[in-house]
Amino acid sequence: MDRQTWTPEHYRRSNSRQFRTAIEALELAGLHGGRLADVGCGSGEITRELAARGYAVTASDFSPAMVEATRELCWGLPVTVEVRDARKLELEPGAFDIVHCSWVLHWLDDVDHALREMARAVKPGGALVLQWSRGNPRHMSDAVTMLDDVMRRPRWRDRLADTPFAMQQHPADEVVARLAAEGLVLDVPPTELDAQFVADPVALGQIMKAAGLAEQALKLGDDADDFVTEVAAEMIAAKQLNPHNTRLIARRE
Repeated sequence: MDRQTWTPEHYRRSNSRQFRTAIEALELAGLHGGRLADVGCGSGEITRELAARGYAVTASDFSPAMVEATRELCWGLPVTVEVRDARKLELEPGAFDIVHCSWVLHWLDDVDHALREMARAVKPGGALVLQWSRGNPRHMSDAVTMLDDVMRRPRWRDRLADTPFAMQQHPADEVVARLAAEGLVLDVPPTELDAQFVADPVALGQIMKAAGLAEQALKLGDDADDFVTEVAAEMIAAKQLNPHNTRLIARRE
């Protein structure tokens, strides 16, 4: 996804529920203060909440606009924030009580480096908290299958040829295996969160236009509403409204 497409305002409007689930996950991990890395901080709401709860937070996001929004929101709190692509993540080894990453992994074509870097940054007794979409098994079709079908249709195919959908699938069992290879053990095993897209083609299309399909919508201009509504209608007809949001917590003993 283009780092200039998804604005902090879009992100806040589209992700209030995901903010809540991130806090829920962190509470499961145990919030007792210390150092915390927030990888993919978005517009800063989670970072601010964690800093207010007593953590010194090192936050990062690949979007300069998100980093600036986080910096403004967290002014005066123990937060440092920088522009950093998770595919090139750098964290101090063994330095953090909690490493948190919500709703980032599915935007990475290759998660090996990010998972390795986050796992190695967890100190003994600390936790890695992960949440991401499309944690379903590889053999299972999902909403992206519908999206790909629409993007291949004649009206859209050539116009979106150089703007592929960036949301990747990383099955939970594969993520667990990568963390185990880095010496982490499961505390909360992979759990699929209860989440469903709204079953209204216009409303769902507008949500997608503001978030996951923002780059495609920008490319299509005046035809964007037709495209996102068409995608949404296909998802609804196929009953593919589950984003397969997945949570796990792993610890270093």
